[in-house]
Amino acid sequence: MQNKWIERLEYFASVQPDKVIFKEAGKEGVTYSRFLGKVSDVARILSEAFDGNIPTEPIAVSVERNVASLVAVFGVIAAGGWYVPIDAGLPQERAKILLDVCKPAAILCSSPEDNFDFSNIKQIKVEPDESCSFRDFKDRDGALPMFGIFTSGSTGIPKLVVKDGIGIWEFITSYCNIFEFGPDERFGNQIPFYFDASTKDIFATVYLGATTIIFPQKAFSFPMNLIQLLDEEKITSFVCVPSVMSVTAQYDVFSALKPGALKNVLFVGERMPVKSLNYWRDSLTDCRFVNLYGSTEVAGNSCYYIIDRDFSNDDILPIGHPFDTARIFLLDESGQEADEGEICVTGAGVALGYYQDKEKTDAVFKEVQIGSFSGRVYFSGDFGKKNERGEYVCITRKDSQIKHIGHRIELGDIEACVSGLDYVYECCCLYSKEDEAIVLICACDEQYKKNIRKDLKDKLPKYMLPQQYICLPKLPHNRNGKIDRAELNKCWREL
Repeated sequence: MQNKWIERLEYFASVQPDKVIFKEAGKEGVTYSRFLGKVSDVARILSEAFDGNIPTEPIAVSVERNVASLVAVFGVIAAGGWYVPIDAGLPQERAKILLDVCKPAAILCSSPEDNFDFSNIKQIKVEPDESCSFRDFKDRDGALPMFGIFTSGSTGIPKLVVKDGIGIWEFITSYCNIFEFGPDERFGNQIPFYFDASTKDIFATVYLGATTIIFPQKAFSFPMNLIQLLDEEKITSFVCVPSVMSVTAQYDVFSALKPGALKNVLFVGERMPVKSLNYWRDSLTDCRFVNLYGSTEVAGNSCYYIIDRDFSNDDILPIGHPFDTARIFLLDESGQEADEGEICVTGAGVALGYYQDKEKTDAVFKEVQIGSFSGRVYFSGDFGKKNERGEYVCITRKDSQIKHIGHRIELGDIEACVSGLDYVYECCCLYSKEDEAIVLICACDEQYKKNIRKDLKDKLPKYMLPQQYICLPKLPHNRNGKIDRAELNKCWREL
């Protein structure tokens, strides 16, 4: 199944050899024929490194925001292996933790300075300059690993989610069909390659024969630069995390420039503040906006909601309906279907599990009997319900639901309320069990602290009001662009 992607590359390289497949913003792109040749070189290098026997263990790929990283990714696929992307900018100690988890057969490095120095792992420098045929390499069929993506672990040790080729192929097919993406699409890539959501840009491009433009990381620190890139690169579809949209709204960039070619904005990874969404919708009236929902443990996404009506600033957006590759159950604590319960997913998109961790795999990937259904289901840890329109709504995470002074409280409800305040750019709600206190951290001017207290008294019951209020110029974000809740939880007392 993996080499369907290589067949796709070969097809488009033959019918549109001079079309750009991937490019870094502001630079010359790489054509389909040239990309195919480079990928073939990497596959040859890998095959020679292992004497023609590509290992069943993963091959780590040290990734940066460049085309060379994608050449390495597809080179692994072409050789018949499966890859694990690791951020080339990680500190050595963090990289060592990830490598200890995945225990790769080799690390593919694309530049001399890109070198995780661990003597027990074969390091392969990728400097391809020759071509060969993909038919020299193994093909793999069925539900076998295609790539692995790290996700956070509750113990601080990350888990490696293993995805199979069938699930990815079926999701990308559904994704492109639902949103009617075509070969003229120009995807703007904001999401790092070591983050699962980036696979939509990468594989949809190859599936369609389209083009993806990779934006530099610094573009997201300066909102006006991001909008200029969207405009200059004639981006038609943009997948991003909500924090990127919130920062753009904060600085009112659309009053200066609106990207002329942009038709689709899809957001994923965390809850979208409706206030920020409304700014984008009011500014880009010809755009389609889509709320994507899913977990790293499911190929692509589980659900989508095309924004089709107005929402007030303190509303929570629905996650809509399942993709063709997923079926959703809401299960109560006894494992029975309920009007409100844990969001559980089955279907082709469900991952194979956590690499070499049977205990954690069995804890959330379970064989169940639900009515007439019998099969494997992923328990997401999110709680949801259906609204009066029949749309799924994600209410909160398991770890965001607290019991405080006798009341069960969803921290997400408080965040949604605070996000609706005009003077708050972003917010994060935490709970300190030690102090039995709800802690609210906002990105806004210090002078508004009293306003927040006052306005929330008019919007929330007394038992939901925070005990601690912290105002910061901006909130920290992790490498994926999301609010860094772990960092805030660790250091909020020092703020």
